[in-house]
Amino acid sequence: MSQHCTKKGADTKDKAAFFVARTPHPKQAETQAQDGTEADLHADLADAQEAVADTPLTPNLLQKMLDAAVMKMQVSFTTALAKINNEITDLDARASQLEEKMEETATAHAAFEDRLVDIEKRLSLHETKITDAEDRSRRNNIRLRGVPEDVGAQDLTAFTMELFRAVLPDIPADMLLLDRIHRIPRPQHLPPTTPRDVLMRLHYYHTKDQILRAHRARKDLPDKFKPILLFTDLSVETLRQRRSFKPVAEALRHHRIPYRWGYPAKLLITKGGKLLTAASPREGLELLHKWDIAPNLQATGLRKTQGTDGRPQRQRRATSKDDDH
Repeated sequence: MSQHCTKKGADTKDKAAFFVARTPHPKQAETQAQDGTEADLHADLADAQEAVADTPLTPNLLQKMLDAAVMKMQVSFTTALAKINNEITDLDARASQLEEKMEETATAHAAFEDRLVDIEKRLSLHETKITDAEDRSRRNNIRLRGVPEDVGAQDLTAFTMELFRAVLPDIPADMLLLDRIHRIPRPQHLPPTTPRDVLMRLHYYHTKDQILRAHRARKDLPDKFKPILLFTDLSVETLRQRRSFKPVAEALRHHRIPYRWGYPAKLLITKGGKLLTAASPREGLELLHKWDIAPNLQATGLRKTQGTDGRPQRQRRATSKDDDH
């Protein structure tokens, strides 16, 4: 009987020892340490097993241990899910705020774009008005190019009067009234030997117009006046705009198609008894294409000075070198 009890006690101890938690492998312990929930679960199981180390393991006891472990895991999962849910809610609120800010920014940007377009239109209109006002203030001026430097300032009036009488012999003396006459600085790109241009203002506009028309038609001027060129004095902006029409104007002259300049800078072309208007270089090129006339774009550099919208782009400041009058 004693041996049987001793044997039964030994079997009970062996069975209890079989269910005692074993020491985990070092790598396994390191992995479990990274997960606090799993480590706590193992600790609770170990405590429960130690508490029943001397108690026989029955199905009911095992079920209670499993229920306790499941409950612990449920609590841990519930806590973790609540934390994740709070973070998701916070992110959703922040995303909603960002969407509202983006919508406000997009609305403000669209308003600024519309405002910018309006300002650009008004600025272009004001620039056109300023250019027109400057050209009108110069409308009585004539620019003379090629007047020798040995003609001094005190002799400029007599020299120009002699030139104008050679151009218009029958013009009355009282119509040749000069308000002022002087030389203007030489552009830096010209050599020092190039004579400076002479700028003069006639008192009567129609006298200036008659002189320019007659000078273009006269071919029998004296030799000392033949190298001299006469131009209308225009603003820098008007010269820049006219320079962008140069390929069209050259093609028209080459094919003997009459044209004249309009304001603001545009070409008024007469062909087939009709007056056509080219308000931009692109419109002029379209007319040439319609008439099967090919301009020399490479020689004049229109592709470098004309934008995609047909408006000339700023490349450099206009100087007296450009004689596109």
